[in-house]
Formats: sequence, structure tokens, C-alpha cells
Amino acid sequence: MTPTRTLPAHGTRSRYSNHGCRCETCRTAHREYEQHRTRQKVYGTWQPYVDAEPARRHVRDLMTRGMGWRRIANVSGVANGTITKLLYGVPAKGRRPTQRIRRETAERLLAVDYSAELLADGALVDATGTWRRIRALVSVGWPKVHIARALGSVGEGLQLDERLVLASTARRVAELYDAWWDVDPTEHGVQPAQVGRARRYAAARGWAPPMAWDDDAFDDPDARPHAEEHRAISSAERREEIEHLASFGTPTHEIAERVGLSTDYVRGLLGGWVNPVRGKAAS
Repeated sequence: MTPTRTLPAHGTRSRYSNHGCRCETCRTAHREYEQHRTRQKVYGTWQPYVDAEPARRHVRDLMTRGMGWRRIANVSGVANGTITKLLYGVPAKGRRPTQRIRRETAERLLAVDYSAELLADGALVDATGTWRRIRALVSVGWPKVHIARALGSVGEGLQLDERLVLASTARRVAELYDAWWDVDPTEHGVQPAQVGRARRYAAARGWAPPMAWDDDAFDDPDARPHAEEHRAISSAERREEIEHLASFGTPTHEIAERVGLSTDYVRGLLGGWVNPVRGKAAS
């Protein structure tokens, strides 16, 4: 069976020149490339090829983080064959990995940023963010069994590795967290006694609640929760201190640092969409 060939994305010169596409975006890309080349030739600065090593290192770095080279090719619009030659050369013909590549090819590859959203479902990713989100949900009253059921677990518990999880699992947990972090579990069938047990279980283990995390910190292994959120403080005291600092024009991020809460939580409280008692969205 002949393998399916992945074509470069629309809006690329390669799609126009090598694959005969004449759609408007490909014609525009080809025209702009030719205009750029003409200008550079006039100025005597035309250098169509660049060192391939930076692009190669970048692709390999993306691969070590779980992005397959075919996915990188798809996202960048660079042909599969170009990437395999960049990485491996052509061993059957004794050719080494590509040493110089076209400038636009390098630019397209270097423009690909790592994102969990771009990973194939079966790719393995660091489980740090997944477990932080799960533990944050438990800390506000969601029992593990309810979380497991929402994730489609056939067992009674969360059967997840502590170090690595599937990219599809990481995405499902992130979606569940976004939907549940500011929702009262009792409004979704969780008994008050179960909510209390979940909170005590999390507190005994020092698990940080949602308001202790900035959204972009969950997946950073080096990030730490805002420790002061664990301090016993009344909602009235919390609001009073935050509003007092805000009245002097103190930046939100600085207020968050002073009171030991996340910037997102403080911004939400000042905006009126977070309940200061539980961190719950105001109705």
C-alpha cells in the first residue's frame, strides 16, 4: 500500500511551485516570494540558503517533548521529505543530514512552538500539570471517584501514572478543570459529606486549591503555588486587603504577590466574577 503523501500547507511557495496549486493564497505566497527575491538580488543580498543546524535542533527539541516529525511537518507546511532529510539524510544513498536549507523552510520550522494542543493523542507528556489540576479540584470538594468517572475511567479510581500521561488525557483533565474549578460540587450530585471528605483529604496532603495557581503555572514543573493561600484568613479580610491595595493603584500582579494569591484570582475578585469565600464565580 502506497503511503499517503502530506502536501505543504496552502499559502506556501512550495505548494504553488512543486504541487501546481493555483489558489489565491498560494499565488500570493509565490508572488511575494518572487518580489522579495528580486529585491534581494538587486541589493546584492540574496542568500536563499542558510545553515540547517538551528532548524534541526529546534525540530529535535520539539520531538523530545512529544511532537512527532509528521505533526511538525503538518503544522509548519514543510514537506515530509524535507524534514526526514534534515533529520536523517538519505542513508540508502549514503547522504548525510541536510547541511543547508532554504531560508523560508528554516523560518517555518523555527516558527513552530511547542503546544500540548498540537500533540498526537497517543504522545506521552509530563503529568505534572494533570495532577496539579486534579488535586486542585479535590481541594475544593470534588472526590477523585467523580473526577475518574468524568474522565471515562472504568474503575473506581484515577489510574494515571505520576510521571507521564497521554496527551489526550492531559487535554481531557485540563478541559474538566476549566469546567469545574469554580463550580459547587453539590450542584452536580456530590453529597455534602463527600465534599467535606475530599477537602479534608486534600488539606491533609497540602494540595493547593485553584486560587493558589496562575493559569500558566500548572504545567511548569518549576512553578510553585502561592503558599499564603493556605493561611487561615477570612473572606472579609481577604477582600479588604485586596481592595485597599487596589485603591492606591497597586498593580494586580503586585497585589497578588503581597496577599499570596494568584494574579488571576485577584483580578477576578476585583472584577466581581469571583466569590471571595470559595473562589467561586459570582452568579
